[in-house]
Amino acid sequence: MLGPLIALTAILHAQIPDSAARTQRLAALKAFDDSLTAVSAATTAFRADLNHASPDLVLSRAARVQRHCASAAAQGQRLAADSLDSQLRHELTSLRTALNVCAADFTTGVGYRKVDSLAAWAPYRLARLDDAIRRYRGAARTFQHRVGQPS
Repeated sequence: MLGPLIALTAILHAQIPDSAARTQRLAALKAFDDSLTAVSAATTAFRADLNHASPDLVLSRAARVQRHCASAAAQGQRLAADSLDSQLRHELTSLRTALNVCAADFTTGVGYRKVDSLAAWAPYRLARLDDAIRRYRGAARTFQHRVGQPS
């Protein structure tokens, strides 16, 4: 009689969601979302008066965007190891790709050679990054609601 009871207990325990794992997963999602907020702030600052910004200001802002994109991409890499649903995993993969492209596109290098290219192409590139962030955040909200915590 004790054998079936132990088996039933093990089955029920396996079906109960691990609250510690869920809490860690949600904390990782929150930390990643915070890094995306920093990326959005940097991209908004980059766009500010872009047509009238000095070359030094463009390079400084580009370096800030590059740092935040690289940092968020690394945070996303850590999150990718977590157990997520397929839609969120897909959007996370797309967003990590966009963040890595952003980090590469906004690398300033030495001198002023990239200033004109940065100023010309940045709005288009940043709009694509904003779209990837928006799609990821929608999938993350859906995932958070499903696991039991509203965003």
